[in-house]
Amino acid sequence: MEKEVQYFLECAHKCAAAGLLSCSSGNLSLRCKGQDNEDCALLSATGSWLGELREDQVALCRISDGTPLNGVRPTMEAGFHLGTMRKRPEVGCVLHFQSPFATVVACMKDKPTDFNVTLEGPLYIGREVPVVPFLPPGSPELAAAVVEALTAHDIVLMSNHGQVACGPDFPDTFRRAVFFEMACRIIVLSRGNYTTV
Repeated sequence: MEKEVQYFLECAHKCAAAGLLSCSSGNLSLRCKGQDNEDCALLSATGSWLGELREDQVALCRISDGTPLNGVRPTMEAGFHLGTMRKRPEVGCVLHFQSPFATVVACMKDKPTDFNVTLEGPLYIGREVPVVPFLPPGSPELAAAVVEALTAHDIVLMSNHGQVACGPDFPDTFRRAVFFEMACRIIVLSRGNYTTV
């Protein structure tokens, strides 16, 4: 498990270095195998800063019921991380950020419906990004809404909150989150005067 934890820390630091979050405004989960080959996930600890994440801030939880297995309390958003992994066995990584431009878009009164402003959009973002209404962070209601939205999509925008991306592994999910943030940046800086592909 030591190797998996070190990789988890590298992933967390990479997210921060890419400018996808500030302070504790992001969390990460990676699917892994626990004792007896049990289906588990590593999650960033509640209140932790991904850019400064330490080994003692990595929670190990059972995916089936969310039970913490190493004494570290996972992120308050563990509900949608683990719920997505339960619903979609092919998902190996879930990322959530209040990334600067995605969060601006999440706070817009009239949110865009098409984020495919560059050629990479359809490949990494998909043709549609569902928008979840504002629900209290960490609530079962938010977790259920995000899991439902991610059933047939790999990116979701949470109103007044930020983005959630999922994928088979960290590199794929990270690229998806970065391209979505780039699309949101273009949308914001264009002041609504943009075209889609």
